Amino acid sequence: MNKLFSLPFVNVNTDPLPDAGFKLAPEDFQVIELMGIEPSGEGEHLWLEVKKSEKNTQDVARDLARHFNVEKHAVAYSGLKDKNAVTQQWFSVHLPGKSEPSLPVFKQVDFLSRTRHTKKLKTGVHEGNRFIITLRNVSDIDALVKNLELVKQQGFPNYFGHQRFGFHRGNLEKAQDWLTTGKRPRQRFLEGMYLSALRSYIFNITLSERIQSQCWNHLTEGEIGQFDWSKSGFVVEDVEDARCASGEVHPAINLFDDRAKLPESISELESESWFGQFKKKRFSPEQRALRVIPRNMNWHVLEGRDIEITFDLPRGSYATSCLKEVCNLVEPNRED
Repeated sequence: MNKLFSLPFVNVNTDPLPDAGFKLAPEDFQVIELMGIEPSGEGEHLWLEVKKSEKNTQDVARDLARHFNVEKHAVAYSGLKDKNAVTQQWFSVHLPGKSEPSLPVFKQVDFLSRTRHTKKLKTGVHEGNRFIITLRNVSDIDALVKNLELVKQQGFPNYFGHQRFGFHRGNLEKAQDWLTTGKRPRQRFLEGMYLSALRSYIFNITLSERIQSQCWNHLTEGEIGQFDWSKSGFVVEDVEDARCASGEVHPAINLFDDRAKLPESISELESESWFGQFKKKRFSPEQRALRVIPRNMNWHVLEGRDIEITFDLPRGSYATSCLKEVCNLVEPNRED
């Protein structure tokens, strides 16, 4: 791994963490999309609620386009879901002027419901996700439960998960190669992926520094407060705002753009010639909360040393970042 991108994302919990088997089977990691939208029941767009196993979102979208004989852009979804999991989410298919079609039969895909709506699904419109996660062979159940209690009460750092950065954080190195050589990726969407990875890394390092200086979970005058489960925020004037203590408001920062200052621990990036090309890219203004407090968090110990954990997170937050505070995830076939 390139040393520029090898800094750790530190934990709030500094106690030794128990080990736990993670994603040992697809059903150990279940995700249910929380839409917060009620389709009208009529319109040109067929909305399908899908439950799938060991298939990613784009696989199902391609299969739907092929079955309904439409272009890929006629199939839409709100969020990407893991492949090595059992996931439930909505898709829309634009079928103007067509009567109710028969549904396809796909392996490892079940259609839970269907309806119509006047609009297609747009990326990022769902409110959040419900996670049902089973951890196996936990080395110390009591320690894990204690850590869960802390997270339920105080929340966890809102790190971007390892998925954002690729294997061994390879998306960061690919971004560097592209910006150094000027040779664009073959597929256009990869440009956005690589730029997003760099922006996310800068956020994670900033949050990591805040944790080390113990200022990650309270408001700072002149900075940003963000409402819970919302992208709406405000400039902080009252650092003692009771809404922060209650979890209604969280401290937040702007994601990196050409005006931002790098965190001290990665300031050397400024001297890299390719980083100037990165700063010239246009980024949409975006804020991200530094803290997440899970909703509806519960757990129960299963037979042996297994435990099932359920919680809801707003879209854009990662279950793995939550679990990172309670245990060391031992995932087969994953080395980073």
